[in-house]
Amino acid sequence: MLEKNAGFSQRIKITGASSGSGVYAGDVGNTFEVNGDQWNVQLEWNNNSGSNWQPSAMSVSTGSISPLVLVRFLGADDNFPAQRDGDYDDLVVQAIDMGPAFEITQRPYAVDRGTLMMMPDGIFDASQGLQYMGVKIRNDWEYDWDDWTGMMIGIAPESKAELSSMGIQVIDTWSSTEQIAIQQEMENGFVKVPRLAVGRETTVFFKINVLQAQPSKPKIAFVAQRSAWDNAYNAPSRQVKRTIFISKSTYNPDTKELIAEVPEGTVYMKLGRTLVDKFAAEDAVAYARKHPCKRKPPSPGSGGSNGSSGVNRDQLGNDLRRLLEALLDGKKVDPCKIAALLDECCGCGGGKDGGGRGDGGNGRPWEGPWNAGGKGGLGEGSGGDDWCRFRPFLWLPVEFEYRVVPNPAYSGQFGPLAFEDPWWKVLLILLAIILAIASILTDMFTAGTDPNFIIGRLVAISDRAVDNIDAALSSLNGSRGVDLDVLDAQSDDANNGLPVVALDAEVSMDRSNNGDSGIEDAVVGDVVFKSGSRSGTTRGSVVSTTANLNLQLDDGGSILFTNQLSINPLAAPNNQPVSQKGDSGSVWVKLSTLRPVGLNFSGDLADAGTSSGANPIRSVVNLFNIHFNV
Repeated sequence: MLEKNAGFSQRIKITGASSGSGVYAGDVGNTFEVNGDQWNVQLEWNNNSGSNWQPSAMSVSTGSISPLVLVRFLGADDNFPAQRDGDYDDLVVQAIDMGPAFEITQRPYAVDRGTLMMMPDGIFDASQGLQYMGVKIRNDWEYDWDDWTGMMIGIAPESKAELSSMGIQVIDTWSSTEQIAIQQEMENGFVKVPRLAVGRETTVFFKINVLQAQPSKPKIAFVAQRSAWDNAYNAPSRQVKRTIFISKSTYNPDTKELIAEVPEGTVYMKLGRTLVDKFAAEDAVAYARKHPCKRKPPSPGSGGSNGSSGVNRDQLGNDLRRLLEALLDGKKVDPCKIAALLDECCGCGGGKDGGGRGDGGNGRPWEGPWNAGGKGGLGEGSGGDDWCRFRPFLWLPVEFEYRVVPNPAYSGQFGPLAFEDPWWKVLLILLAIILAIASILTDMFTAGTDPNFIIGRLVAISDRAVDNIDAALSSLNGSRGVDLDVLDAQSDDANNGLPVVALDAEVSMDRSNNGDSGIEDAVVGDVVFKSGSRSGTTRGSVVSTTANLNLQLDDGGSILFTNQLSINPLAAPNNQPVSQKGDSGSVWVKLSTLRPVGLNFSGDLADAGTSSGANPIRSVVNLFNIHFNV
């Protein structure tokens, strides 16, 4: 309370707050704290002569007491409306906004620096070392952010120190190449956010190295700052804390097991058969052989002895020993690191700076010989760091075994794997993507075209512009069984209900001979279901059998499909996502007859699962001359 200029009693009434609701005396110097997303304030008066407590007229103005800290001034004009004097100074209250200027709308996620692709479910794996961290923020300030406000987002200093103690390094040094690739500008470790309207969202990126981190779920405190600089930016109430997930993955070449450690325990997975795009994999290998590393991956420069060869043999020996130990331990090791250390040691050139290759200022690769004088610093750059990277290619594990050693021991209704925790739901995917490619490529080097990696060959593909469908046909080689039932239906899935009836149940399709290839045509109003790799087993309703769907292509073009099935979610409370990225190729089955009616191939642009586009299954059957009945 700043001022009181009234003969009547004054008070403040707070309602709707998560904490702090109540009535407070209007005495100068009285302070209290209120928390909540939305709450109401009313200034009231009492003449103590029978009026009881009545609402005052109020004025509201906004100001600031520092570059970040906004305040609102509330002024009361007491008495009954016809008797008010319009001064609005009977009680003057200052409300200081103690909260952050922004909100983080989803868990921060890991982004691979080479491809700028998000890691599965955004999990950081220690084997990947240096990664970008994407943070989606929303402007919750009173004003739009623009060039004048100069708003920036960073990580709190004490949070950086705590992360460092856990083996997680926040890297504040960014090259111009990286900033251009990410399309953001850094200033003193903060990301500058030049324009963002109130309530709008954007994503900012930080750089962290988790190579030395242990499996954990650390909290990171993010803060806002302005170019005008506010010394109070780091107050605890202005921090927004979010948890990231860190796993630690290795590969045991003796047992052929992929191993991932998380705080809840350890998963061991052994791949059996894997479907690989053989030609793309061979192309990736050939490209890597033709384009060897130009330099070591980024690492801080270290000076050698003046007037000597610039080579510290003890240090090089220690570095080489650590790499070889990591290799023998089944960890992912860049072979160019080993080659570079051998070359540097055996070349024994005379450079005054010794190690530290790469230009730390602009991210360009080091072009000189390994035994020449280095520039030191950190040579960085997204996708241009000349590390030994394989081009990505399509592969899919089709048979694998896994076991779980929980920590602590856990025995629940559904066994030891805690499916209720999203951390575990993506763990097998994480293991496969991070580690299996390395083992597959190694096996390809040594075993050539191992038939275990090939389950079939592509024999036909639709001409989308001519055939009016988006489909392909593969001929299996017999290395795995064929079962047209839905295999992944689980009663603990979020999208449960019919046709899901029990844990690990199979939803059997009707494969009896109906004289029509085991299929039927969809009609408007049919309730259908599909099992997609992304959204799972979900239901929907056919809303059109003559829809014209415009499919957007990756190259910016589009293809118009006519007379397609359009499927929408069922009405609440049974609404579920019908199609999301990754669900293409799943078969829509009529719930009442268990007969296929469509082949899923598209969804809504926002990837929210609000619509599905499917080829009529009859068109697919006719094009490829196939059938679903036994």
